[in-house]
Amino acid sequence: MSYNNSKEVGKGFDRITAVYDTVVSIASFDRINKSQLAFLSHLSTQKTALILGGGTGFFLQKVLEQNEEINITYVDASPKMIMYAKKRIEKNMPNSLKRVTFICAGVEDFEWQFFDVIVCNYLLDLFDNAYVQVLAEKFKDNLNSEGLLYITDFQISKTNSLLKWGTQIGLKVLYSFFRWTTCLNTKQLPEIERILSEQRFYLLDSENYLGGILVCSLFKLKD
Repeated sequence: MSYNNSKEVGKGFDRITAVYDTVVSIASFDRINKSQLAFLSHLSTQKTALILGGGTGFFLQKVLEQNEEINITYVDASPKMIMYAKKRIEKNMPNSLKRVTFICAGVEDFEWQFFDVIVCNYLLDLFDNAYVQVLAEKFKDNLNSEGLLYITDFQISKTNSLLKWGTQIGLKVLYSFFRWTTCLNTKQLPEIERILSEQRFYLLDSENYLGGILVCSLFKLKD
Protein backbone atom coordinates (compact mmCIF):
# COMPACT_ATOMS: atom_id res chain seq x y z
CA MET A 1 0.00 0.00 0.00
CA SER A 2 1.18 3.52 -0.72
CA TYR A 3 -0.18 6.99 -0.46
CA ASN A 4 0.98 10.48 -1.19
CA ASN A 5 2.95 12.35 1.45
CA SER A 6 0.22 14.66 2.75
CA LYS A 7 2.61 17.41 3.84
CA GLU A 8 4.27 17.56 0.43
CA VAL A 9 0.95 17.40 -1.43
CA GLY A 10 -0.47 20.05 0.90
CA LYS A 11 2.45 22.34 0.08
CA GLY A 12 1.86 21.62 -3.58
CA PHE A 13 -1.79 22.61 -3.38
CA ASP A 14 -0.70 25.75 -1.51
CA ARG A 15 1.03 26.82 -4.72
CA ILE A 16 -2.12 26.62 -6.82
CA THR A 17 -4.74 27.69 -4.27
CA ALA A 18 -5.15 31.20 -5.71
CA VAL A 19 -5.97 29.87 -9.19
CA TYR A 20 -7.58 26.56 -8.22
CA ASP A 21 -11.22 27.59 -8.55
CA THR A 22 -10.57 29.31 -11.89
CA VAL A 23 -8.69 26.32 -13.32
CA VAL A 24 -11.38 23.89 -12.16
CA SER A 25 -14.16 26.04 -13.60
CA ILE A 26 -12.53 26.54 -17.00
CA ALA A 27 -11.24 22.97 -17.39
CA SER A 28 -14.64 21.39 -16.70
CA PHE A 29 -17.00 24.11 -18.01
CA ASP A 30 -17.89 24.56 -14.32
CA ARG A 31 -19.23 21.00 -14.18
CA ILE A 32 -16.83 19.94 -11.41
CA ASN A 33 -18.46 22.42 -9.04
CA LYS A 34 -21.95 21.66 -10.29
CA SER A 35 -21.48 17.91 -10.02
CA GLN A 36 -20.76 18.17 -6.29
CA LEU A 37 -24.22 19.59 -5.66
CA ALA A 38 -26.25 16.78 -7.21
CA PHE A 39 -27.55 15.47 -3.88
CA LEU A 40 -27.10 18.53 -1.69
CA SER A 41 -30.78 18.37 -0.69
CA HIS A 42 -30.04 15.06 1.06
CA LEU A 43 -27.86 16.93 3.55
CA SER A 44 -30.62 19.02 5.11
CA THR A 45 -31.26 17.06 8.32
CA GLN A 46 -27.89 15.72 9.49
CA LYS A 47 -26.33 17.06 12.68
CA THR A 48 -22.67 16.30 11.94
CA ALA A 49 -20.57 16.06 8.80
CA LEU A 50 -16.97 15.37 7.86
CA ILE A 51 -15.71 16.99 4.66
CA LEU A 52 -12.37 15.52 3.58
CA GLY A 53 -10.16 17.42 1.14
CA GLY A 54 -12.59 20.31 1.01
CA GLY A 55 -10.36 22.72 -0.88
CA THR A 56 -11.36 26.39 -1.01
CA GLY A 57 -14.74 25.88 0.64
CA PHE A 58 -17.21 25.94 -2.26
CA PHE A 59 -19.08 22.83 -1.08
CA LEU A 60 -18.70 23.80 2.57
CA GLN A 61 -20.65 27.01 2.02
CA LYS A 62 -23.38 25.17 0.11
CA VAL A 63 -23.86 22.67 2.95
CA LEU A 64 -24.02 25.44 5.56
CA GLU A 65 -26.65 27.21 3.46
CA GLN A 66 -28.62 23.98 3.02
CA ASN A 67 -28.58 22.95 6.69
CA GLU A 68 -28.71 25.62 9.40
CA GLU A 69 -28.07 23.15 12.24
CA ILE A 70 -25.21 21.00 10.94
CA ASN A 71 -21.75 21.08 12.52
CA ILE A 72 -18.92 20.33 10.11
CA THR A 73 -15.38 19.04 10.56
CA TYR A 74 -13.40 20.35 7.60
CA VAL A 75 -10.12 18.60 6.79
CA ASP A 76 -7.56 19.57 4.16
CA ALA A 77 -3.81 19.03 3.92
CA SER A 78 -3.19 22.49 2.45
CA PRO A 79 -2.92 25.40 4.93
CA LYS A 80 -3.81 27.87 2.19
CA MET A 81 -6.90 25.89 1.17
CA ILE A 82 -8.00 25.97 4.80
CA MET A 83 -7.36 29.72 4.91
CA TYR A 84 -9.38 30.32 1.72
CA ALA A 85 -12.26 28.19 2.98
CA LYS A 86 -12.33 30.02 6.30
CA LYS A 87 -12.25 33.42 4.58
CA ARG A 88 -15.08 32.35 2.27
CA ILE A 89 -17.33 31.54 5.23
CA GLU A 90 -16.24 34.65 7.16
CA LYS A 91 -17.21 36.79 4.17
CA ASN A 92 -20.44 35.10 3.09
CA MET A 93 -21.79 33.40 6.22
CA PRO A 94 -20.00 34.87 9.26
CA ASN A 95 -22.65 33.62 11.71
CA SER A 96 -22.04 30.05 10.54
CA LEU A 97 -18.29 30.07 11.13
CA LYS A 98 -18.78 28.69 14.64
CA ARG A 99 -20.33 25.56 13.13
CA VAL A 100 -17.10 24.59 11.35
CA THR A 101 -13.99 23.02 12.84
CA PHE A 102 -11.07 23.48 10.45
CA ILE A 103 -8.30 20.88 10.61
CA CYS A 104 -5.16 21.09 8.49
CA ALA A 105 -4.09 17.45 8.14
CA GLY A 106 -3.84 14.62 5.69
CA VAL A 107 -6.57 12.00 5.84
CA GLU A 108 -4.02 9.50 7.17
CA ASP A 109 -3.34 11.77 10.16
CA PHE A 110 -6.89 12.71 11.02
CA GLU A 111 -8.37 11.43 14.31
CA TRP A 112 -11.69 9.88 13.34
CA GLN A 113 -15.00 10.07 15.17
CA PHE A 114 -18.63 9.35 14.30
CA PHE A 115 -20.49 11.43 11.70
CA ASP A 116 -23.92 11.52 10.08
CA VAL A 117 -22.37 12.15 6.68
CA ILE A 118 -18.86 11.86 5.24
CA VAL A 119 -18.05 13.83 2.09
CA CYS A 120 -15.21 13.16 -0.37
CA ASN A 121 -15.47 15.39 -3.42
CA TYR A 122 -12.61 14.85 -5.89
CA LEU A 123 -10.42 13.40 -3.16
CA LEU A 124 -10.28 9.63 -3.61
CA ASP A 125 -8.67 10.02 -7.05
CA LEU A 126 -5.52 11.09 -5.17
CA PHE A 127 -5.02 7.56 -3.81
CA ASP A 128 -4.41 4.04 -5.05
CA ASN A 129 -6.79 1.11 -4.55
CA ALA A 130 -5.04 -0.09 -1.39
CA TYR A 131 -5.36 3.22 0.40
CA VAL A 132 -8.93 3.82 -0.76
CA GLN A 133 -9.69 0.47 0.87
CA VAL A 134 -8.18 1.76 4.14
CA LEU A 135 -10.38 4.84 3.88
CA ALA A 136 -13.45 2.77 3.05
CA GLU A 137 -12.91 0.84 6.28
CA LYS A 138 -12.69 4.15 8.14
CA PHE A 139 -15.93 5.29 6.53
CA LYS A 140 -17.64 2.06 7.56
CA ASP A 141 -16.41 2.31 11.15
CA ASN A 142 -17.23 6.02 11.62
CA LEU A 143 -20.62 6.57 10.03
CA ASN A 144 -23.58 6.78 12.39
CA SER A 145 -26.63 4.61 11.86
CA GLU A 146 -28.37 5.69 8.63
CA GLY A 147 -25.29 7.77 7.80
CA LEU A 148 -24.53 8.84 4.23
CA LEU A 149 -21.30 8.61 2.26
CA TYR A 150 -21.24 11.42 -0.33
CA ILE A 151 -18.65 11.04 -3.10
CA THR A 152 -18.02 12.99 -6.28
CA ASP A 153 -15.20 11.97 -8.60
CA PHE A 154 -14.06 11.06 -12.09
CA GLN A 155 -14.95 7.80 -13.76
CA ILE A 156 -14.05 6.07 -17.02
CA SER A 157 -16.86 5.00 -19.33
CA LYS A 158 -17.43 1.25 -19.53
CA THR A 159 -19.61 1.39 -22.64
CA ASN A 160 -18.42 4.21 -24.92
CA SER A 161 -14.95 3.36 -26.25
CA LEU A 162 -14.34 6.85 -27.67
CA LEU A 163 -15.34 8.50 -24.41
CA LYS A 164 -13.25 5.97 -22.50
CA TRP A 165 -10.20 6.79 -24.61
CA GLY A 166 -10.76 10.54 -24.29
CA THR A 167 -11.20 10.30 -20.52
CA GLN A 168 -8.03 8.26 -20.14
CA ILE A 169 -6.06 10.84 -22.12
CA GLY A 170 -7.60 13.70 -20.14
CA LEU A 171 -6.85 12.05 -16.82
CA LYS A 172 -3.27 11.36 -17.87
CA VAL A 173 -2.85 15.08 -18.58
CA LEU A 174 -4.58 15.99 -15.32
CA TYR A 175 -2.44 13.65 -13.24
CA SER A 176 0.69 14.96 -14.98
CA PHE A 177 -0.30 18.54 -14.14
CA PHE A 178 -0.93 17.75 -10.47
CA ARG A 179 2.21 15.61 -10.26
CA TRP A 180 4.17 18.62 -11.51
CA THR A 181 2.45 21.20 -9.29
CA THR A 182 1.60 19.27 -6.11
CA CYS A 183 3.98 16.26 -5.87
CA LEU A 184 1.03 13.91 -6.45
CA ASN A 185 2.19 10.33 -7.10
CA THR A 186 -1.06 8.76 -8.27
CA LYS A 187 -1.30 7.85 -11.96
CA GLN A 188 -4.74 6.27 -12.37
CA LEU A 189 -8.19 6.25 -10.84
CA PRO A 190 -8.93 3.85 -8.00
CA GLU A 191 -11.86 1.43 -8.27
CA ILE A 192 -14.02 3.36 -5.84
CA GLU A 193 -17.38 1.64 -6.24
CA ARG A 194 -15.91 -1.88 -6.13
CA ILE A 195 -13.93 -1.13 -2.98
CA LEU A 196 -16.93 0.42 -1.24
CA SER A 197 -19.06 -2.58 -2.18
CA GLU A 198 -16.52 -4.87 -0.52
CA GLN A 199 -16.99 -2.83 2.67
CA ARG A 200 -20.79 -3.38 2.53
CA PHE A 201 -21.68 0.01 1.06
CA TYR A 202 -24.46 0.08 -1.51
CA LEU A 203 -25.26 2.78 -4.04
CA LEU A 204 -28.37 4.80 -3.21
CA ASP A 205 -28.25 7.12 -6.20
CA SER A 206 -25.85 8.68 -8.69
CA GLU A 207 -25.83 11.52 -11.18
CA ASN A 208 -23.48 11.85 -14.16
CA TYR A 209 -22.00 14.97 -15.75
CA LEU A 210 -19.88 15.71 -18.81
CA GLY A 211 -21.05 12.59 -20.60
CA GLY A 212 -20.47 10.42 -17.56
CA ILE A 213 -16.89 11.52 -16.88
CA LEU A 214 -17.95 13.06 -13.56
CA VAL A 215 -20.24 11.25 -11.14
CA CYS A 216 -21.79 12.24 -7.82
CA SER A 217 -22.87 9.25 -5.73
CA LEU A 218 -24.65 8.58 -2.45
CA PHE A 219 -23.82 5.42 -0.52
CA LYS A 220 -25.18 3.78 2.62
CA LEU A 221 -24.09 0.77 4.62
CA LYS A 222 -26.07 -2.45 4.36
CA ASP A 223 -27.79 -3.52 7.55
